[in-house]
Amino acid sequence: MKEYVEQILRNVNTTKVLDFIRKRVRVTKAELAEETTLTFAAISNIINGLLSAGMIKECGEGVSSGGRKPLLYELNSEALYVVGIDVSIDEQIRFGLFTFNTILVHELCMEPPDVKGPKEYIQIIKKGFNSLLEKGKIDDEKILGIGVSIPGPINSSTGEVVSPPNLPLWRNVPLKRMLEEELHIPIKIEKDANLSALGEKWFGAGKEVNNLIYLFVGEGIGSGVILNGTLIGNSEIGHCTIDSAGPRCNCGNYGCLELKASGLAIVKKVKEGLQLGYPSNYPYPSSEQITFSNVLKAIDSQDSFTLRIVDEAANFLGIGLTNVINNFNPDLIIIGGKLAEKYERMLELSAEIARNRAFEVFQKNLSIIPGKLKEKSIIMGAAALVLEDVFGEG
Repeated sequence: MKEYVEQILRNVNTTKVLDFIRKRVRVTKAELAEETTLTFAAISNIINGLLSAGMIKECGEGVSSGGRKPLLYELNSEALYVVGIDVSIDEQIRFGLFTFNTILVHELCMEPPDVKGPKEYIQIIKKGFNSLLEKGKIDDEKILGIGVSIPGPINSSTGEVVSPPNLPLWRNVPLKRMLEEELHIPIKIEKDANLSALGEKWFGAGKEVNNLIYLFVGEGIGSGVILNGTLIGNSEIGHCTIDSAGPRCNCGNYGCLELKASGLAIVKKVKEGLQLGYPSNYPYPSSEQITFSNVLKAIDSQDSFTLRIVDEAANFLGIGLTNVINNFNPDLIIIGGKLAEKYERMLELSAEIARNRAFEVFQKNLSIIPGKLKEKSIIMGAAALVLEDVFGEG
């Protein structure tokens, strides 16, 4: 069946028809012809092919404008499925199973392996994928494809993990090829922040927006850029220079935004402050044992010492946002990630600084808002990455 489906989807008009059905849920042939500007005969041929493939189905009758009532068509949600996988190093690996009409039906998480190399992760991915199929009671023949996130940078066209600064075991790893050899299913690889951007574009805060920037503010800073509705390669806003005299970053540059506004930068500042004797109301462990998790808990407890450091990080984030606005002129900036979600004032402060600094002409139609999808943004973006081949770019 999948070979037949792949043959059908090579026709750009077919993807146009499918996307309109997805967005409208139930449609008639006449509505499709009017929306797509295709002839009624062309629409009929496409509909017949999709019915034969089981990708759509009849779902009742529409309103008649005279004569017989027209048939309504909708996506067959059980025709095919896609899987989204969020490989977050050092955290749980998240899996999501999505129906053909983009509904998340099953989700599970698995612990990462002790050894942080690609071969170990591939075995966990295989185990989680099989568990997901078992949970959904479906055969792998119904899986159209799998979208996988990995910390960047990566080569999206080849599916190769290139040189993530904090993951020495993952340099120049042909992850797409390795996974396809193991799972025998088409794989698409993209970096995590890009998939968060895509997830928000398809399912969240970025619906109907063609020019948006997603900033992930957690332990590190990641970014995803969508311009004219298209995901733009490996943007690394976290590694733009905001302090030319700043310390050296793992990427080789100096004074990167990530060194000033990320969770790890805040951890470093907290350690330094405590060593200098600044008082904190939060019971931090000894300096060498302080983690990003401790910082999040200190924020929860409203520890004034920690909040001052986070506010300083928000100031630098605002400078980074200024560069983003002046360079990309987006309609929407979405800020997500554990740190930004935990401390809402971070978005408020950074947005205020950016609006005071960025060109006024670029701010007329600009919104800076939190993400809607939170921890699900990556698996939903991974699913959208596969579904783009079916429906086009959202």
